[in-house]
Amino acid sequence: MRTLQFLKKEGLQSLAAPETVLLMLLFPLLLTWVLGTAFSNISARTLDLPETRLPFVSDGGMVAQLYQSNSRNSSLTLEPITEDALQSGLADGSLKQYVELTDKELILHSDDQKGMEAMMVRMYSNAFIQQANLTGAALNAGRPDLMAPAFSEYIRIEGIDGRAEPSSFGYYGVTMLTMILMYGSLQTVSMLSQEKAGRTSLRLKASPYAMSKVFLVKTLASCFILISQAAIIVLFNHFVYGIQYRNIGFVLLMVVPLAVFVTSLGVLAYQIFRKEEAASVFLNILTIALVFLGGGYMMVSLDDSTFATLTQFSPIGWVNQGLFRYIYRGSQEPILWAGVKLLGLSLAMFLLAFRLFLREEGSDRVAAD
Repeated sequence: MRTLQFLKKEGLQSLAAPETVLLMLLFPLLLTWVLGTAFSNISARTLDLPETRLPFVSDGGMVAQLYQSNSRNSSLTLEPITEDALQSGLADGSLKQYVELTDKELILHSDDQKGMEAMMVRMYSNAFIQQANLTGAALNAGRPDLMAPAFSEYIRIEGIDGRAEPSSFGYYGVTMLTMILMYGSLQTVSMLSQEKAGRTSLRLKASPYAMSKVFLVKTLASCFILISQAAIIVLFNHFVYGIQYRNIGFVLLMVVPLAVFVTSLGVLAYQIFRKEEAASVFLNILTIALVFLGGGYMMVSLDDSTFATLTQFSPIGWVNQGLFRYIYRGSQEPILWAGVKLLGLSLAMFLLAFRLFLREEGSDRVAAD
């Protein structure tokens, strides 16, 4: 009963701490929204073409009408403009580019000839001219049956099974989750040292409640709180941002080994460095390095060889790769193997930390300090 009461006390103290809400919940949710929005037009492999609108000058003939109507299939909208409006726009500088179609010539007037919009016009215009030339050749050859395209649509885009890539929100919905869990090691250190900060450590040492139980309860509470925070982040990302995790229950289950690893890392760091400040500096540096190696700060293709090499040196990379391959490729093996490795490392770190604690119980290595 006393252990449950102590667990309740640790949980309430952690939830009441501002860093729990600000750093461990609001920060990753806000960062996911900012990065997901900023890179919404960019994935690890593709760049979405913008819907482009350009003024269009022509004689209004049949060819001009075909050119204008077919352009919509290429994300181009050509808007007819009068000569007066054209000259006015050129005079006041509001008109930066326009397309002109004469009897025998197609001209793009632009000051940014290497820009995206100019590239789209060139690509569409080349295809249109080739089709027009083929139609003319078929007519001259007396083969009207070859004048119309044999295809019912210009193109139909379908994904390749097993090769899906995350969107910006999908990518950062995973990497910000694992990053903030990694920062949970700082939360663990804070929980281990809070008795000293609250000047209750001497009273705890004098109580009949064993200090080894204090150590274990604080470790268990820290891990449980981390898992709860991960669940809140995943559910918020799914229902508010619309991020898909394939199976939320399985993803949360696969996050548990990372939470255990992070908790063990925080416990060991505190036992080794003795002081919260020193342990926190070490864990901050380690977190930045592991998140960077794990591809947490930048969008990288799942098939990128450099990314695959770097992730081998980062537990965060193991989890990121495993979750991505489960969510977008349907493969469970990478994330299951990552969980096994993390639990093995966690056990080794926790046993070492507990041995240090038992060897010098009552000194400043004790959880309650």
